[in-house]
Amino acid sequence: MARRLLWLALLLIGAGYFGPWVWHKAAGLNLSADDLGEWLKFLPAWKEGQLPILRELFYLPIWLTSLGLGLLAGRSTPWPWKLAVLALSVLLVFTPLPKYPELLGAYREPEFRLTFWSTVVALLLSSAFAFLGSRLPDRVEAILWMVIGVAAALFAPWMFGRAMPDIDRLYHYSIGWGLVAEVIGGVLLAVIGGALLLKRNRVSTS
Repeated sequence: MARRLLWLALLLIGAGYFGPWVWHKAAGLNLSADDLGEWLKFLPAWKEGQLPILRELFYLPIWLTSLGLGLLAGRSTPWPWKLAVLALSVLLVFTPLPKYPELLGAYREPEFRLTFWSTVVALLLSSAFAFLGSRLPDRVEAILWMVIGVAAALFAPWMFGRAMPDIDRLYHYSIGWGLVAEVIGGVLLAVIGGALLLKRNRVSTS
């Protein structure tokens, strides 16, 4: 049951990342977290250095989804299933990277450097979880789920809250379902991790 809920939570986080955070009846004005990470660079306040936002945090949900999939892969027994989940994790982790030809110099360009190296770290961690996750103590796994959940529910929505006044100056919009799904998925993941940790502690003390 817990594994199914973990899948559900990761699905909500991943879908929330690609779903609209800024919703407008004109489809071209809808913005996902993936869009916001790039779109914010064009705001006047950003260009003037007056917008206190780390835009790479909008990409954090998909990196966290990749890490979560790596953890699930590490706890999977059949190798074909483990590799399939890892492949999905790898596919998603590359989402924030710039397109070709900017990708070629992304590792050194100030505009893309943090995104590039964060993606590399997420890829390495996800792969490590997939191949070594079965060796992790249950308590450590539970704590990792809690950390991933809290980070998913907190950081990107926090950046969005800071950007809302500046977006509102450009056009009126509604909060999209993507943001809601993101927060719900993160909270659910943290709760599951907490429940697994409590269960493990009870087993240890009994």
